[in-house]
Amino acid sequence: MTRLLLTVATLATLLPHLSAGAQEVLPTDRTAPGHLRPPFRAYEPPPPGHEPRLRRTESRRVYALPQGLKGLATFDRNLSRLCQRGAFLQEVDGLYWAATPEFRYGVAFSGGANLIDPQNLRQPGKVYFFRNQDSRCSVWVGDQAKLMPHYIGG
Repeated sequence: MTRLLLTVATLATLLPHLSAGAQEVLPTDRTAPGHLRPPFRAYEPPPPGHEPRLRRTESRRVYALPQGLKGLATFDRNLSRLCQRGAFLQEVDGLYWAATPEFRYGVAFSGGANLIDPQNLRQPGKVYFFRNQDSRCSVWVGDQAKLMPHYIGG
């Protein structure tokens, strides 16, 4: 009973302060007609040619790399930055993948299999390994001929 009286007394002391605060709301004035221009606008569908990427419904391991990428692929800073900005990606994240002891890497091939490359930066005979295909994306490039002993796809 004492706890209930204490709660009622606390609410009674807070009510005047709460109602006073509600009256102090500052009005929002419109600064100029059309002030809600980009980037502050409602969602619009993407323009033609920018359809959403496909989702993975199946995946296939194409490389088994028991020693990891060391000696088989090198980190590419430029392609990693492009991947982070969405300009060099796997068409379907993880559709093809490589198994290493540490990580599972997404794989894309220079022939265009599973690769989105609008700037045409791919090089013949190369394999691209992707990790964290988002703002932390990193890309490694390997020589396809050197990787053939580790190829298990079929």
